[in-house]
Parts: sequence; structure tokens; C-alpha cells
Amino acid sequence: MKLFRRTLLQALVLSPLAANLSLPAMAQGALSVSSVTDNISVISGAGANVVVAVGPESVVVVDGGLAENAEALLAQIDAISAGKPISTLFNTNWRRNKSGLNQLLAARGTSIIAHENTRLWQNAEFHSEWENVDYTPLPKEEQANKTFYDKGTLTLGDEVIEYGFISQSNSDSDIYVRFTKADVLVVGDMVGAGAYPLFDYATGGWINGAQRTTQGLLALSSDTTRVIASLGPVVDRAHLEKQAAMLEHAYAKVSECFKTGLSLEQFKQSDPMQAFNAEWGNPDLFLALLYKSTWYRIPGRAIQGII
Repeated sequence: MKLFRRTLLQALVLSPLAANLSLPAMAQGALSVSSVTDNISVISGAGANVVVAVGPESVVVVDGGLAENAEALLAQIDAISAGKPISTLFNTNWRRNKSGLNQLLAARGTSIIAHENTRLWQNAEFHSEWENVDYTPLPKEEQANKTFYDKGTLTLGDEVIEYGFISQSNSDSDIYVRFTKADVLVVGDMVGAGAYPLFDYATGGWINGAQRTTQGLLALSSDTTRVIASLGPVVDRAHLEKQAAMLEHAYAKVSECFKTGLSLEQFKQSDPMQAFNAEWGNPDLFLALLYKSTWYRIPGRAIQGII
């Protein structure tokens, strides 16, 4: 077993994940607005999908795009809402394309809600190997100012907004925001829409957590639910079911990979996601993060029978 683990470790060292891999392109440029319901819109082009819910007296925003787009994004939100105050901003995880509005809205007195782990990562200095990026702490005024661990609710007129944490998926800080009356579920990076979801193992993401998260999102949705991910188009519950099936297949393949001692390159060459690529896109980064995030979990018996 020591030899097996040493062989895997050598494979990881010799196959740097950052080589020839990149994050899915974050849409930037001109902002565009699409309506989801009479009171909920999605703004794309700011670095992530930004959800704007307009109530009778105030506005709730989910995610804030990249900081360089903040001024234009805020002007677009004000245009949609006719200048109503933004009472709440959610950061659905710690990544920088979720917190671009934080500084401007904190100065307005807006509550910026996120999981406590989001605030911790926003305040941390760490290296992300797979991105080859050194992250430094955000200034305090750019960090979430209201955090939670499990779940919470708030109201916007007659709309009840539920938010919560299910499990580690893209990271250990992912949250959903559910507009119960409108039947709209905002899922951040927990769902891939037009691309494979990613497991940021540097901040706790992994396959089993993604599976539990997807099942939790299914439990929160119905056949009429509109699901909004960080990137890509609005999808539905059927897409969540497809993601659950895809993740189940991916877990079976990576389990088999580790039990037979394949290197990352051998795993990729086996083309384990061939049946899913037409819908989910290029699997290279997904496979690299699937492999590496699972490797880190082996000591915790992520794969039955591996140790």
C-alpha cells in the first residue's frame, strides 16, 4: 500500500494540474439582462451571473461579479430597480467573481451575507496549486459582513428567501439562495450549466460533497423550479438530475482509477467521461480536479477498499 500511494504521489508531482488548464471563461464585456420572473432578473457579463430581485421597497442581489465591473454592474442594478436601495447582497462562495460589489455596497450599509467559510477564505492568504494563484486577504470592507453556518431566511415584500449550506462542493463555502414564491433557486458554482462543475480542492471541494450537494438541491426543487448557476443559462430540475447521474458515473470511474493505480494522465487517456462530453464540454480540468481532490480524501476512506 505504501508503494501504491508513493506511485500516485509521483504521478501527481509529475503532472502539474496548472499546465495547459484554465478556468472556464468568465463572461466579461457588455452587461446583458434577462428576465426570470416579473421581479427577478439575471445580469451576465460581470464575471458571474448576478441575480437581482426587486421588492416593493428594496432589492436583494445574489453575487457581485468581478471588482473591475462593479461600477457598471451597480449602475445596471439601479436601472433595473429604479434606484431602490440594495438591502442584501449574497456571496455564494469565496471566489473573487462573487464579491466584486462588496466594497461599494458595504459603504451603502448593505448586509453582505455568506457562509462563515467564505469570510475566512476572503480573509486568508493561501496558494491555489491548480490555478497557480497566490490569494491575499481582501480588505475588511470587501469581506462579507454577516455570516452563518447552516441556514437562514429573510423576506423581500411577500417573498420568503431561504439560504443555506448543504455540503462541500466547489469549495467548503458554497451556499444556495432560494426564492420560494418565485420558485427560483440560485446555486452558484455547485452546478455546471454548459460546463462541468469544478472541485476546488484548495478550499475543500470534492466529488462526494458535490454528490451530496446535488441531491440536496434536488430536494429543494420541483419540476417548475428555475435554477441559476454562476455561469451559463438558466436550467431546470431535469438538469440537476443529469448532474447527479454524471457525478455518480465520475465517482465510479475515479474509484476504479485509484484502485488500479492509474496516474492522472492515464486516467485522462482512458476518456472516462466520453458519454457526457457532448453536453458538459471539455473534461480536462474536471478530470484533473476530480483526480486531485479525491487523492486528498483517500486517507479519510473516500473510496471504499482503497486503504
